[in-house]
Amino acid sequence: MKPRYYSAEKERAEELRRRLGEEGAEEEKRSERIHEAFERRRSMKKERNKKMTSTRVLIYLALIILLVMMISNTKFLLF
Repeated sequence: MKPRYYSAEKERAEELRRRLGEEGAEEEKRSERIHEAFERRRSMKKERNKKMTSTRVLIYLALIILLVMMISNTKFLLF
């Protein structure tokens, strides 16, 4: 029969290693989820900016057309 020795320090170190291993995996999953969330938000912002850009172009175009119409109407009124 082999004698068995108990070492509280060794037990604590093994428990700590085991917990850190589990927490390390959880931390990795958590950081991956955070990264994915940032990527989703970034892609949503890009899509929204594309839509807003086309809307801005239409608004500016409409304003330019209105301005040209106003200028041309005032010229006709002056002559």
